[in-house]
Amino acid sequence: MKSVLEAVGVLLLLNGAAGLVYEAIDWFGPWSLVHRVGGPLAGMEIFANLVLIVLGAAVCAGAGKVRGPG
Repeated sequence: MKSVLEAVGVLLLLNGAAGLVYEAIDWFGPWSLVHRVGGPLAGMEIFANLVLIVLGAAVCAGAGKVRGPG
């Protein structure tokens, strides 16, 4: 379970970072989930990418608190 949470956290971090890079210099467009969703997040892409980064960091930090079996 711990490794799954860590993987999800890293994916969220990378996706948020890719979205910020896309906003800044138009790279990594296909990687950004926020730009694929589009409609409801129109005009708030930077904020949504920052939220993904913070959420990914929180999931990674929370994964350290999960105990293994035994």
